[in-house]
Amino acid sequence: MKTYPILKYAPFALLLLATGCALETGKSQAYLPDAQTEEARVYIEQCGACHVVPHPQRLGAAAWKDMLAVMDRRRQERDFPPLTEAQRKKIMFYLTEHAR
Repeated sequence: MKTYPILKYAPFALLLLATGCALETGKSQAYLPDAQTEEARVYIEQCGACHVVPHPQRLGAAAWKDMLAVMDRRRQERDFPPLTEAQRKKIMFYLTEHAR
């Protein structure tokens, strides 16, 4: 049976999806590091469109890269436009800078 490493993040992805829009995005940014930066703004705007944005220290940098791939599929399933390359770079920069 073939295993997929990305599936180890499935519970986290489900948690994010289950929370839905429980908190307003504006309120959720208060606990984020460097929330005033352009990278944080893109992270909050794009990722917070579906769910409360998790603190970047919840995962390591490599795990965030995998999680972004999972969330790309979720965006597609929900007919959200794909992230632009500039948005993706800003989000990954932000998450990597503040990851565990």
